[in-house]
Amino acid sequence: QACGDVPVPYQDLPVLLPKVQAFVAKGVSPLTTVSEWFNCTCPKCKGPAQRETDTMDTFVDSAWYYYRYTDPHNTQEPFDKALADYWMPVDLYVGGKEHAVMHLYYARFISHFCNDQNMVKYREPFRKLLVHGLIKGQTFRLPSTGQYVKKEDVCFSGLDPVHATTSEKLQVTWEKMSKSKHNGLDPEEVAQQYGIDTARLYVLYAAPPEQDILWDVKTDAIAGVLRWQGRVWSLVTKLIDARLTGTVPCPDLLNKKEKAEAKKIWQSKNYAVSEVTTYMSEDFLLNAVISRLMGLTNILSHASPKVILHSTEYEDALATLCIMTAPMAPFLASELWKGLSSVPNKLGVGYQWDTDVLFQHWPNVDREYLQQPDTVEMTIRINNKVCGSVSMPQQVAVDAEQVRELVLQSELGIRQLQGRAIKKVFLSPRTALINFLVDEQ
Repeated sequence: QACGDVPVPYQDLPVLLPKVQAFVAKGVSPLTTVSEWFNCTCPKCKGPAQRETDTMDTFVDSAWYYYRYTDPHNTQEPFDKALADYWMPVDLYVGGKEHAVMHLYYARFISHFCNDQNMVKYREPFRKLLVHGLIKGQTFRLPSTGQYVKKEDVCFSGLDPVHATTSEKLQVTWEKMSKSKHNGLDPEEVAQQYGIDTARLYVLYAAPPEQDILWDVKTDAIAGVLRWQGRVWSLVTKLIDARLTGTVPCPDLLNKKEKAEAKKIWQSKNYAVSEVTTYMSEDFLLNAVISRLMGLTNILSHASPKVILHSTEYEDALATLCIMTAPMAPFLASELWKGLSSVPNKLGVGYQWDTDVLFQHWPNVDREYLQQPDTVEMTIRINNKVCGSVSMPQQVAVDAEQVRELVLQSELGIRQLQGRAIKKVFLSPRTALINFLVDEQ
């Protein structure tokens, strides 16, 4: 009280915290209620003094917990260097923009300090950083007062929303959800209406992770993921129905055209595995993951009945689709896998059919796919008439948008399609063929 702030003598460290009987103090630290610990003697003048109680911010713990996780039961030191060097650095840090000057900053500071003290080998604690966006809700505000208005107090009958009582025109914005802005939503209501898998898929599909999402369930995104789940369910149902006819599947019964169709499915599966694995492990473009799975679903939806019944490639691609869907829609994928497991006379190998989809190995690209020619000749039709072919990378040949762009940039495309209005483009799911429907010249 007489000397101001005084450091605790080195020989008195560490200062152990006392047992606190009741955490009921309002506005002050509960440590102030333990008088025999709080009131002490000044080490400098020996007069009465009080201990500082606000010395440990919560960020101190969260700034180094990732090191403690590498050695959580160590009672002699914060962590063992060998264990920390083995597990660190962290593969992925996911946080909002506010973390750049708060938790991320403190965590990196602690890691740099530990590296300077030769406590750890790595200076930077995180390999990759993913700064995610926000899910924003629609807000309505009175321009005259700046007050936020509840949605039930808004009249939408005119061109612009107005206050239901005063008819004042409202300012409409999209902002971070909060109770004070009346723009939040109850997750339980969303889950009850659409299911937890659909809600999750919508959030992942609506935008890349780093972008904000304007929450509006009337958009095409939620309808799109609902339709996609139904289509995948139908694929499994088709396979079950085909195998329940009593006909034993035999790939040798497929003719040349059907075998070519099965090969296209095999190529599409491998392309999807390659793309999805990269998106999930390196780019974190989870919206692109779902788009690629939708593309594979589309290919399988066009399979002919005999290919569904007798093709190993179809069954394998469908199993792969379920496994890659599982991280984002685990409940749906588990039900689909249960259905696949019930299919008699299975052709696919390498799966643990007696365990859940979440315990399956992540699919790998087949070695034969990596060894096949790098290019394919894509047959080009314009208004259903063959007009030539364009050579393109094998991996691109199953992506309608990329094929379209490559054709338009080719000599054939410039000669035949430049300046013509393209109505629709169809990429064959079975053969290397694309058909452009355009206005007649």
